[in-house]
Amino acid sequence: MTYHNAIKYIRTAPTADPSDNSVSDRISRLCEALGNPQKKIKYIRLAGSNGKTVCARMLISILNQAGIVNGCLSMPVYEEIRDNIRIGGTPISIEEIIRYVEQLSAAVASMNADIAEDAAPFRPTLNEIMLCLALLAFVDHNCEICIIESDHNSHDPSRFTYAPLAAVICGKIPAADPREIAKIRSYIGRGVREIISAPQNPETFKVISDTCAAVNCRFSSPNRTKFTINKLSLGGSEFTYKDNNYSLRVCGKFQTLNALIAIEATEMLTRFGYSISHEAIRNGLASVTTPCKFEILSISPTIIADSTHSPVAIGAICDSLADFKDVTGTKIRLCLPEGDLIPQYVDALEDRGYTIEKISSLSSGRECQADYDYSFPVNIIDTVKRTVKDALDEIRKDGILLITGPANFTRMLKYELLATLGF
Repeated sequence: MTYHNAIKYIRTAPTADPSDNSVSDRISRLCEALGNPQKKIKYIRLAGSNGKTVCARMLISILNQAGIVNGCLSMPVYEEIRDNIRIGGTPISIEEIIRYVEQLSAAVASMNADIAEDAAPFRPTLNEIMLCLALLAFVDHNCEICIIESDHNSHDPSRFTYAPLAAVICGKIPAADPREIAKIRSYIGRGVREIISAPQNPETFKVISDTCAAVNCRFSSPNRTKFTINKLSLGGSEFTYKDNNYSLRVCGKFQTLNALIAIEATEMLTRFGYSISHEAIRNGLASVTTPCKFEILSISPTIIADSTHSPVAIGAICDSLADFKDVTGTKIRLCLPEGDLIPQYVDALEDRGYTIEKISSLSSGRECQADYDYSFPVNIIDTVKRTVKDALDEIRKDGILLITGPANFTRMLKYELLATLGF
């Protein structure tokens, strides 16, 4: 099998059918055919509305400093699939992708050899494939601890595998979202020994706390009374937590909260017997980078790349942006994909006192485009290069440009922008 064929096998896989209630059985059968790799690893699950990728990067950096072999599966699927599965923060190799896809396709062929002739053949979904490839990689590299990010898809197959050591809830869970609450309850009910959560509203906090208490699952959250932000700048931040000082190269108030969750998760791992010193935590946080997660590409003008596209996370990003109003000013232009994100960002930014000068939006390709009735121009453009050129046109040194949208979109626009600027 070639790398091209391996990627084609992954990319052409079907997506999960929302009406299919056999997800648990499907992933169990598939894992069994692979030798049950999920039972050969220990992992923690990152759940919640936003912040999972940043928390994962922080944990990976800390674990690397501590000399602990770690693996991570990120979702959803990136343009470069190898980036989704990392060992010690490094993407798995082309040769490994080929080998793991060969193992998976052989297991599927074996499963289909045993079914009745008139039965539909088993075809793993995209998410099932990514999970299985990650499990094979984690076992192959003898990972001591792994991190699996949940997918927003309600049919995320990792929900139905062997129970994790713990679940870490990143970001706020809307109390009115029964699906998210049901997911958290399902993690706890499967034998998770500990839950660490970002601060939640009282209703959500009570639901999680009561559910944990009913099955003797430890529940904790960062102690905000022991947290002080000492410095916020576009170059990074400094804070104190539990009488220890930390620094981050990434900026934004919400990033310091992600760091608190990572610290609590690290302390949880020490309770499970992992040896992680305070120096490893401090150095890990100080060295972490978060590409396309409130990433500052330029100071003057201020250019920020951020792959935020969920309604809850948009508010957090705009709040963090507002922390720098005295430095950046309030005139901003947006570069984002055509669609529902445009009004969501417009409302969030205008609520926080920003004046939007222009929106440069990459066309979705639909014949019937939405009518954006604003006092500022909304330019719908057909290519990435032209979108970036329009966004940079006549931008002032005291202006702000926010590139945002799904991860693949933001990365694509970021690289085109850096190429245009000559970086």
